[in-house]
Amino acid sequence: MNKEKNMTGYPSIDNLHAKDATYFEKHPIIPNTNVYMTLKLLSNFYLDKQAVNCLTLEASYRQLLEDSVTISLALKELGVKKGDIISVCMPNFYQALATFFACNRIGAITTFLDAKSSLEDISFYLNEFESPIFINYDRSDEENRILKNSSKVKHIITLNRGNVVDLDLNHNYKITSSQNKIDFNSLGDIAKYQKIKLEPLHSGKEDALILFTSGSTGKPKSVVLTNKNILAAEIYAKNTSHTENITGPKTLTCVPFSYPYGLVTSALTTLLWGKEAILAPDISKYTINDYYKKQPNIIFGSPALLDLTINNVEEDLDLSMVTHFISGGDFLTPQHYKRGVEFFKKHNANVELGNGFGNAETVSIGSTPVGVPLKPETAGKLLVGSKAMIIDPETHEEKKYGENGLLLISGKHVFKGYYQNEALTQEAKMSINGTEYYNTGTLGYIDQDGYFTPTGRNSRFYIMSSLNKVYCDHVQNILSSFDCIKSCAVVKVPDEEELFVNKAYVVLNDQYLSDENTLQYIADLCNQPTTVSNDRTAQLKSYEIPKYIEFVDELPRIIGSEKIDYPYLEEDAKKKQEQRKEQGKVLQLTKNN
Repeated sequence: MNKEKNMTGYPSIDNLHAKDATYFEKHPIIPNTNVYMTLKLLSNFYLDKQAVNCLTLEASYRQLLEDSVTISLALKELGVKKGDIISVCMPNFYQALATFFACNRIGAITTFLDAKSSLEDISFYLNEFESPIFINYDRSDEENRILKNSSKVKHIITLNRGNVVDLDLNHNYKITSSQNKIDFNSLGDIAKYQKIKLEPLHSGKEDALILFTSGSTGKPKSVVLTNKNILAAEIYAKNTSHTENITGPKTLTCVPFSYPYGLVTSALTTLLWGKEAILAPDISKYTINDYYKKQPNIIFGSPALLDLTINNVEEDLDLSMVTHFISGGDFLTPQHYKRGVEFFKKHNANVELGNGFGNAETVSIGSTPVGVPLKPETAGKLLVGSKAMIIDPETHEEKKYGENGLLLISGKHVFKGYYQNEALTQEAKMSINGTEYYNTGTLGYIDQDGYFTPTGRNSRFYIMSSLNKVYCDHVQNILSSFDCIKSCAVVKVPDEEELFVNKAYVVLNDQYLSDENTLQYIADLCNQPTTVSNDRTAQLKSYEIPKYIEFVDELPRIIGSEKIDYPYLEEDAKKKQEQRKEQGKVLQLTKNN
């Protein structure tokens, strides 16, 4: 009771998200070791339990560790040293996961490039990271020759299409100058030449991964994560969600490994929890039923994956085994959440749909909706062990619980820095009262239960000639609550009088037509209060109402991250404005028009 009286009302001081946690949960000891050794120690109790299911390839924890050792010895034989950056460009295959643990075992750093990257992009990153080894999937001899000639890569290792589900690391080792590549399955034969097989010891401070931001508001940034960053994120999440209460042994991993949400949040979390990771390297409307038939319990998904599920899962497919659907790639709107709940109920599943929140810079884990009381309108509970602060984005004055502002996060899971870009790193971090925080760039508020509700990106705003500031995500959130709108995206567009105005790209619910009546209905809704969550109503100001609306069948998304591609839409809106061939409908600022 006295503690309640002493509350200040400020999240950074009261830390109400950790009020029921133990001392050791609030102050966890992060082991000073690497991820590989952590997995090895934890899995000693269940080595023969299945760890990975990838297409038709299945592997136990024992097999995963053994394959990782074999690959690490082969890499050592090929000249890989501690601190080298190994570039991997393949879908979410078992071989990619084993390669990460292999690199981590010997102190090499792994970076995962988008599997669909162009030769130009791959060549750029090979030179950027000075990678001595490039590991890829099904690249042709000619492509490998071009990449080798345009970089300092010494060896190219290719996983051939026919060997994806037939892992045999003891094929005969052969490489010719005409092939310019080593067969991935011959790494076992190469490993036999490596005499030093002792388990190397590594520090938690050593770099482990270079992964990428989604690039939804700019060019993707290369984020350097240490072993300690990764392990801290996992421990914070476990202490917050109390994973012993999470039922179900299987998870579905869909997001590519080049994003932390794909590799760390989905795959590594699963393995460090002692569960089975179902890898989905080719999820689509043609394969989604096959993945659900693998009986996943927890799905690490996104709004796009939820739509894919709703639109393509067989009507009679029993989904009763699904207990959690986590949207981490982007935020589920209240209507999207409702559609998801109704869909799973029709398929015999009582599913908790929750929004997670994270940035690549916090190893994609900033809050968790799993293992805590569900609040679907939020992004889950802030992580126990971390600290959070809400500040005014302009004055940097700290905000209280329930007050909207810019989210800052502090903890040992905050990234080391952007690769070879100290200036950008310093720009992303802030020191306040002796504590270093990461500026997430996300606007929102923290409630007194320690849950975070995002309201938009700080970078997605514009200032009109009237000096009014408009946050696009705020407008988007309100529009998304309209019953006629299935989903939408709001971007700025140049305007001769106002400097900038809003344009909304709108996907309508099935029962609504793309006509003047629907446009007028949206105009009417824009001029009245609307419920945006269970306990909050909001109304657009006159200058926030979109001047243009374009009805579209679907919103463009960044492949892999599944986030809405705002840069593309902003460029599209600008281009159409410049050409004076606006394809949307003009929505006047007054109700009568």
